[in-house]
Amino acid sequence: MSKINKDTGSYWDHKGKYQKEYDAAWEALIPASGEADDGLPEALRAISRVGYDYYNNGFCNLWQEWEDVDDWGEDTIVRKMDSYYEDLVDYLEWHVPPKLYREFKDWLPTINYGSISWGSNGDDVIDRIIDHVIEQMLEEELITKA
Repeated sequence: MSKINKDTGSYWDHKGKYQKEYDAAWEALIPASGEADDGLPEALRAISRVGYDYYNNGFCNLWQEWEDVDDWGEDTIVRKMDSYYEDLVDYLEWHVPPKLYREFKDWLPTINYGSISWGSNGDDVIDRIIDHVIEQMLEEELITKA
């Protein structure tokens, strides 16, 4: 069951715990295209891009799937993370507490396009990572509390 704060909602519906700070950080620190500066700005861009693909596309861009034949001649489905998203996910490892990062990495492969139950399948991990990044940005004074 999701742990999304029902008093604030999620960043996806523009009601995140630090929504005003998130919006300010996005405007000030995230370029219209390309990567943000290394560190927390790029971490915010990375988790936001992953969240965008999840909420808009059900991870149909993050996961690449194709039919293949295994070593025994049986049909199989091969599933691999797209390299663009793999780089984003890997980048987060250096900016998210290890336990939260492991939870995120373990959650990703549980999502299959077409069988998503938004808000009740553990997707709150996206919001908790955003919360963490925003809290760090506030602590490092990259943004100010709204």
